[in-house]
Amino acid sequence: MAIDYTDKEAALIGIVTIQEVDGLHEWLIEHPDASISMAGCEHMHMAVLQTLACAGNQVTEWPGDPRFRQWLESLLTREGACR
Repeated sequence: MAIDYTDKEAALIGIVTIQEVDGLHEWLIEHPDASISMAGCEHMHMAVLQTLACAGNQVTEWPGDPRFRQWLESLLTREGACR
């Protein structure tokens, strides 16, 4: 599984595919104040990115790859993207 869930955090690991979107979406609805860790994330399907952008949960750890991190930060830190 490419996402590890706890009550307080979802940790994205490796390659997060479109098959993970439904579970992520449900978890985000059930845990609106939980955080997201992407420290171990190498790649994610665009649907995962859209789900995260619309949920607006705080990202506590970004990917290690500087270019991937910059790209994600620019998209996920915009105020009011979907809310």
